[in-house]
Amino acid sequence: MAKFGIGARAIDLLGRQQVAGTPTAISELFKNAHDAYAKAMVVDFYRVRNLVILRDDGMGMSRKDFETRWLTAATDSKRASGYLPPPDTDPDQAPRPVMGEKGIGRLAIAVLGKQVLVLTRKKTTDNSAPLVAALLHWDIFSLPNVQLSDLEIPLREIKGGTLPDQTMISDMVEEAARNLEALRRQTDASVIDDILTDLRAFEVDPAALADAVMPGPDLRSDGHGTHFYISPTNETLALDVDEAGDEDKATPMQKALLGFSNTMVPGHDIPPMTTTFRDHKGGGIWDDIIGSNNFFSPEDFEKSDHQVSGTFDEFGQFSGTIEVFGGEKRPFSIHWPNSRAQETRCGPFRLSFAYVQGKANESRLPRDNWAEMIEKLNRIGGLYLYRDNIRILPYGDSDYDFLDIERRRTKSAGYYFFSYRRMFGVIETTREENSKLVEKAGREGFQANAAYKEFRNILENFFIQLAAEFFREGGASSDEFLALRQENARNFEILRKRERQIASQRRKLSDGLSRFFERMQENAYEEAARCVVAEIEAQLISFTEGDVDAVEVRRLEKKALADLNAVSEQSRITRPRAVGLTKELSRQWASYEVQRRRLEEDVYAPSFERIRESFVSAVERLGFASQARQMAYETISELTNERERYVRKLSSEVRSDADGFHERAVQLTKDSIRTVRSTIENKLTDFERQAVANMDPDAISRVQAAIENEIRQETEKQAELLRTLADQIASVSVDGPLNDELLTAMETDLEARRDREEQSMRLAQMGQAVGIVHHEFSAAIRSVRQSVRRLATWADRNDKFRVVYNDLTDSYAHLDSYLSLFAPLNRGLSQTKRLIKGSDIASYLIELLGDRFRRHEVEVIVTDRFKEFEVESYVSTLYPAFVNLVDNAIYWLEHGKHLRVGEAAPKEKTITLDVENGALIVSDSGPGVLPDDELSVFETGFSRKPGGSGLGLSITRDVLEREGFRLSLAPYERGQGATFRIEVPHDDTSEEEA
Repeated sequence: MAKFGIGARAIDLLGRQQVAGTPTAISELFKNAHDAYAKAMVVDFYRVRNLVILRDDGMGMSRKDFETRWLTAATDSKRASGYLPPPDTDPDQAPRPVMGEKGIGRLAIAVLGKQVLVLTRKKTTDNSAPLVAALLHWDIFSLPNVQLSDLEIPLREIKGGTLPDQTMISDMVEEAARNLEALRRQTDASVIDDILTDLRAFEVDPAALADAVMPGPDLRSDGHGTHFYISPTNETLALDVDEAGDEDKATPMQKALLGFSNTMVPGHDIPPMTTTFRDHKGGGIWDDIIGSNNFFSPEDFEKSDHQVSGTFDEFGQFSGTIEVFGGEKRPFSIHWPNSRAQETRCGPFRLSFAYVQGKANESRLPRDNWAEMIEKLNRIGGLYLYRDNIRILPYGDSDYDFLDIERRRTKSAGYYFFSYRRMFGVIETTREENSKLVEKAGREGFQANAAYKEFRNILENFFIQLAAEFFREGGASSDEFLALRQENARNFEILRKRERQIASQRRKLSDGLSRFFERMQENAYEEAARCVVAEIEAQLISFTEGDVDAVEVRRLEKKALADLNAVSEQSRITRPRAVGLTKELSRQWASYEVQRRRLEEDVYAPSFERIRESFVSAVERLGFASQARQMAYETISELTNERERYVRKLSSEVRSDADGFHERAVQLTKDSIRTVRSTIENKLTDFERQAVANMDPDAISRVQAAIENEIRQETEKQAELLRTLADQIASVSVDGPLNDELLTAMETDLEARRDREEQSMRLAQMGQAVGIVHHEFSAAIRSVRQSVRRLATWADRNDKFRVVYNDLTDSYAHLDSYLSLFAPLNRGLSQTKRLIKGSDIASYLIELLGDRFRRHEVEVIVTDRFKEFEVESYVSTLYPAFVNLVDNAIYWLEHGKHLRVGEAAPKEKTITLDVENGALIVSDSGPGVLPDDELSVFETGFSRKPGGSGLGLSITRDVLEREGFRLSLAPYERGQGATFRIEVPHDDTSEEEA
């Protein structure tokens, strides 16, 4: 009798050579974690160390489980008829459908790297299970002339809640080496030497790595689950993470791992397990390449142009709903003609997908959103196939169009309509109802059996019939789609023309504002006004009685006033009508109005007054006092005549435009009447020709109906034109805001909403990040807080240590205060008011920022008034405010040199801390805050720093105001730096000491 022998190479064939690649291998391990009732599966790929760590918090394994299940190929414990009992389920969770049943999925880990350290710990009610560790080098399974029974795997059991250290790992490496040496005579010695080289280079210390790796499932304490440490990694792993080919394509790893569970359809079930793949590129930089932001969301689904959802029953017949361009949800059904009244082999399943028009002018999405959606569709669009809410590969990959949708589209885009790269959605199956859809051994799709071919045929028929019904010209239900597509295209073109019109006007306004602020920095307007006044004063002083007559004096006055008016007009900017402003332009315009008002009040009005006084003095000195009234009257008369001519000119232009509009309106009404009359005459003629005397009444009625319909269509078209014209006339003839005013307000509001939406998105992302930081640091913060409190006892006994303790608590309060701005941390430590001296603040700043002061050659000037100033407040409120203000000053002293105008030599870089009228002062010798930014520096999100968040000053002001302080910025003065004032609370009893 003969028996089968099992060579070790069988494991290699089932593992590395059976699975398609690293993306499929990780997907398979995700499924195994799902079967083990893991709530989280985290992959960390450390490129610099050439190490990948996979961790789950599932049920884990005992030593017996590991030996009889994990180390045994092709187990059938997950099969209903298996000889082994099924793996343990988690009593704390709902039952999960089993993804794997072949017993070889775990071997996919061999694709990720040559050798793996496996750590696993079983979940028990009393947390008493030990941790099991095993070390495998997969090349041992490729050794020739070696049977599986010849191989021994180093295995250790250690106390639960602890991790193996380098000593234990080295011991396991040596055991593996001894086992290999025993096989040297019967196999290829060179392969053994290569394996030994790899083993002795395996420097993985889980105990040391536990605190260094990023948060995830942890086997310490009460932790359970299975972890894999793989090093060195397969060289293709980095390529699969990076390689995208085109910029608009996802990487192979993203294509395989994104959407592990269905999370894109509104109302989807909450996934029982989250998945993470963190790519660590070195230097602390990492990226979660399969994070939720990278995949489609229910919001993406709902805002798409069209949505379809429904069910294929056991006979392949579809019933569901459709929304076209966000319209009413309509029920519909699609017939599958091949049913023959027999139940399908593939079984019933669900389909939900969304579709985005391929042209921006046909989509209902705003252009920015459309472009973002198209980019995402190009990368990861397609139909994702799920079994029991877990994705089946490679369905969903845009390069794998298993329904040949794109091939049919190339034949006729208008006829077949759908493009695979413009849709995203899910096909939902279950193992129970679709059991005849069988996965391939290599985990790359379903086997092409009769059930699968039927499954494909049903779906292909569905998309062909759906296009014919709703999206093809002449389709029974396509009127809505065609009409809305045409309307979208028309609206798109209107908006594009409008944007082209206002773009140039915004650029013109922006250029004008930029020139205005540049001239303000140069004091150009003040200088021009001063020159006009000085010139006329000098000229008047040079006259003596008899040199000039009254007419010449009046001419000079007129010229001086005209010159000063010209200077004033140079600084005046006209805001375009019916043009909404962006947030930046709105800021600049608000600053312009403030600065323009300052010019009127501080420059032009005093200049006009000086000119008036100069001429009054000259009239009296030159002997024209008796003619003063006549001169004033003549000047006023000239002004009134000039103003009247100006208004008459504008009135004439308005009348001309009105007359032109009237002529066009009258002509349009005439054309409409003429068109209707012509249509009626033509149709009456057609009736005479078509409705002959011997026609039966039914035929005559059809001719009549057709002609009446054409007449109605034409008259309604002309009536719509006239109604539009009437609405336009009414809009300017009734009381209330004009169209351009409404349009300006609406566009400005739209720009503000866009900016707020973008800001909200950034803040939401920051909030998520801060939430993660808070979650991970909360335990550490509590530990630090408790440790600092314990040090208080030592500080009470040692005066020298008391100084160190005070500095430590103040610094901790500073850190804790910043954390508390974003997360609800307990700020109990050192959160009592204390008397703070200016000298304390100065010392803290010099200690904290001293290196930067020296590096950038910044001199810090602390006045005696500041050193002696005292205020009662929280350290965590006042210290961070000064840090932020001084930090900003350092930056602009170093990087704001190009903003200084008209300076002959570089200025010394200084920061001054002072007290003025009871307020704390932080000033610098930098370029200052320019006039157009004075109103914006405290706004959330505003920053002139490249890459700045625009949060520093905003947060600083809010924190100070909560404690009664008031932070303000002094007005800009040319040649002076920025000066910030911190006014102390009104009830503060401290006073400035002389």
